[in-house]
Amino acid sequence: MRDICAVIDLVELTELGRPKMTLVAVWRHAPGRIHAIADTRISGTGQSVLTDHGPKILPLTMVCRIPGPSHFIDKEIFRAEFGFAYAGSTLSALSTHALANVLCSNLGGLPAPVPSLDQVAYAIGPIAYRYMKEIESPFRAIIFGHCPQTQQALAFEFQPRTEPGNLILDIKKHALDDSTVVVLGTKPETLRERIAEVRANASHPIVYADAPMIALKGLIAESVIPGVGGSVQQAWAHSGRLEIIATAEAIVPVPPSTTNMGLYVLGFEMSEIQTIGQYHIVLSGRM
Repeated sequence: MRDICAVIDLVELTELGRPKMTLVAVWRHAPGRIHAIADTRISGTGQSVLTDHGPKILPLTMVCRIPGPSHFIDKEIFRAEFGFAYAGSTLSALSTHALANVLCSNLGGLPAPVPSLDQVAYAIGPIAYRYMKEIESPFRAIIFGHCPQTQQALAFEFQPRTEPGNLILDIKKHALDDSTVVVLGTKPETLRERIAEVRANASHPIVYADAPMIALKGLIAESVIPGVGGSVQQAWAHSGRLEIIATAEAIVPVPPSTTNMGLYVLGFEMSEIQTIGQYHIVLSGRM
């Protein structure tokens, strides 16, 4: 389904033909909850590892304001967070996210229905292809969350492709259900096959629901795909919020501590960064 396209002059957009050094998956984990995962490796030229702690799933905030008692547009009437996950050019993707986040978090006008998630995705599309043109490095992305108007679980997949002399950016809309898993990145068919294997042998509904997570962990541990590595970044979209989830892993206690479980975000253990001022960093964690 081709919902929107952008045609860009191609000079030397050779990045489109190179491996996307990432795997990303988005699916409905349970009613009212969308789960997203990605590996955390960012690679340079020749598949050299730049970092194994790279963020691939980011919050995208939308804030709507109307005129308040001061007659300025300063009365907040709506706030929600969606997910932005990407594979491919880190610079193009992070630039797109930074600008989109500024624009979406500063919406103002007279009282009216808040934008739908479709409208948010279509507004970000032109930002994405402009960065692809300027930086000459395409990327794929998924914008996901619950539509503010319909509450439907949705994912919008940005799909760049080449035609003679042009780059076309398609946006494909996915209505998420219990069987749909949106995958992008390096060799997505490999992850899909591993997910299918896990689900075919699932002995419990939780194992079935967690199949993409189990599959990606296995591919990273086994170094199946060059350039896909590091650890697993996790996030949940629910109740108008994107929640970054720490990954819980068993560890060997270091005396005098008796802690045998660590919480990791982008591969960093959270006990190393416990407080900011008088507040503790509090994150949900799961295996």
